[in-house]
Amino acid sequence: MRKLIRRIAGGKEEENTREGSPENDLPDPEVVGEYREVYLTRATDERIREHGQDGGTTTALLAHALEEDTVEAVIASSTVETWKPEPVIVTDPDELIETAGSKYAISPNVSALNEAIASYDSVALVGTPCQITAVKKSKMYPYGLANVTERVKLTVGIFCTENFQYESLLKLLEDMGVDVENVERMDISHGEFIVRTKNGDVHSVSVSKLGDYANEACNYCTDFTAEDADISVGSVGAPDGWNVVLVRTKEGEKVFRSAVDADVLEVKDIGEGDPNLLERLARDKKERIHTSMCATWRPYHPTVPL
Repeated sequence: MRKLIRRIAGGKEEENTREGSPENDLPDPEVVGEYREVYLTRATDERIREHGQDGGTTTALLAHALEEDTVEAVIASSTVETWKPEPVIVTDPDELIETAGSKYAISPNVSALNEAIASYDSVALVGTPCQITAVKKSKMYPYGLANVTERVKLTVGIFCTENFQYESLLKLLEDMGVDVENVERMDISHGEFIVRTKNGDVHSVSVSKLGDYANEACNYCTDFTAEDADISVGSVGAPDGWNVVLVRTKEGEKVFRSAVDADVLEVKDIGEGDPNLLERLARDKKERIHTSMCATWRPYHPTVPL
C-alpha cells in the first residue's frame, strides 16, 4: 500500500502530491522503490544551479546539511584531470559547490568511506545506485568498516541507467569526434547523450547506443532510482532545469524538509513533470536483466552480501 504523500506547502497532509490527483498518477513504489514523498525540486541559489546538473538539488541538499551541522563531511566526486572523477571528502559548502555536476565515468566514492568515518562522526555520501546499496550492505554486514551504521547519517542516490570506465568514456568521445580536452559539459537529456564543447559545438548520440561502452557490471544492475538511498535525485521525469526527488526514509525526510523550510530548495508538484517516464525507465532497467545472459549469474538482492 502506497504511503501517504505530504505536501510541503502549508505543512498539510494529503493523500497525493497534488489536489485531485489519483494515487496511480504517482510513481509505483514496486518499480521505483519505496518512498515517503516525491516532488520536483531545484536549488534556489543561482550559483548552485549554474554549477550543478539540471536543478542542482543534490548539491543544495548536501551543502545545507553541512551548513546545519547535520553532517560534518560529504563524500562526493570531483574531476581531478580531464573529466576523470575521483572521490573527495568535503567539509566546506563552497568547496562542495565546486564539485557539482554529473560525471560520466565511474568515481569509486565508497572507497573513501573508511577514511571519512575514521575522521568524522557524521558523514553523508552521494553515489550511484550500486554504491548506495554497497553502503547499505556495509551497515548490515560491517566487517572491516567499523562505525558505518553510526556515522553514515545520510545517503543521496543518483538515478543511473549505466556508467562508464574512464577509458570507455574516452573511446565514446573519440567515436563522437570530440576531443576530451575540448569538452565543456556532458549531459543526458530526452534520450540523448549530449556533449557541449568549449567552442560551442554540440554533439549527441542516442542513449540506446551506449551499451557497448558501458561498464560490464551495469548489464546486471536492476536499480535505476537508487532504491536504498535516504533521498534519490535525478532528472528523468522532470522539466528542464528541475529534478525529481524521492524522499525514502525518516532521515532523508528530516534533511529535505529542513532544506525547504530554509528556502534552499524550490518545490513543485510531481504532476507538473512526467512521473510515467520515470516509472517506465525504472521498469525497463529491471526487465532487461531477464533477457540478459547475466540473469543466470546470480540472483540480485540488496541483502545478499558481496
